[in-house]
Amino acid sequence: MGSKWKVLKLKRAIQRSESECPKKNENHNNGHRIPFLEFKEKIDENFSIAPKIVTFTKIMGKLTGIMVTTNGSDTCFLQRIRRLKNAVGESGDRAVLTFTTVYHAFGVEDSLNGIFKLAREWKNYKTEVILFYDEKVDDFYMEKKCPHLKDFRLLDTDKEEGIQNDWCAIECEVNCDSVYESNGVERNLVNALEHYLESYKRKQKEIYESIKNNTISNDNLVVIIGHPHGRPKQVSVGRHYPLLKDEPKKVRSSQLWCRYYYDAPTCIGNSGSPVFIPGQPIAGFGFWFGHQHNHKSDVTSTSRWARAKRIYPDIKCLGMSSIGVEQC
Repeated sequence: MGSKWKVLKLKRAIQRSESECPKKNENHNNGHRIPFLEFKEKIDENFSIAPKIVTFTKIMGKLTGIMVTTNGSDTCFLQRIRRLKNAVGESGDRAVLTFTTVYHAFGVEDSLNGIFKLAREWKNYKTEVILFYDEKVDDFYMEKKCPHLKDFRLLDTDKEEGIQNDWCAIECEVNCDSVYESNGVERNLVNALEHYLESYKRKQKEIYESIKNNTISNDNLVVIIGHPHGRPKQVSVGRHYPLLKDEPKKVRSSQLWCRYYYDAPTCIGNSGSPVFIPGQPIAGFGFWFGHQHNHKSDVTSTSRWARAKRIYPDIKCLGMSSIGVEQC
């Protein structure tokens, strides 16, 4: 199939998904959902974002990919890079990239049975991740600009009976000499991703310290980056609701499983999107015992909505994250 035909088919699929979206009237032209390359400090007259957080968001976007499976497309986040070593302990020519997402993106139910089904049938999903899909739909099949990562394996899930965690990690291997093209310049893929990941962790810590010292305000801000309806990357911003936060389990001596609730506009395809809460005390980032939150879904539970309305009467929409890990 020619690339022009594949792009046309993708555009039609996006249009069909958007036309069938139950939230198209309130979300698709929402000023709080911004194309990634147009994201800036001033969102509207009543909503501005600190320059440090804007810079951080642009770095977070470089680590965010669109995940394509036989079940459709959603979003994932690059959490860890590990260069493999050769027989004498030196860095070899391969690196492992580990992404986080939500397992319902694969079409399985949020339960232990669903997780077991995902593990059993993993190869059938033919998972791919496309990076740097930031600008135009036409770029999706330009693999020199938007690298396609394949041959993923299911690595880990947060699973415990009675707790809806909906988080998993997947990983693939790449050659350390792989290259991609950015603004007409050829760059080493692994080196670039390592640079973005280190910048992400450093900037996240700087923002945490700035909020802790009251040099910038977080105003309960939430930032979500994803690929709604399979479109190029978009940033959704809103407020999270601290009094609705779930804390289902304390793990180890100083770490907490928790879930956030927020009003940032999200659609189909945002599942698995990284969720950033400025000032959030992320635990053990980059290791299995700690990870950030990924977007899960809208809240559909009648009882949760009733509780939210009692505490925040003006609330109009409510999304929720997967379980993440924080210091407590």
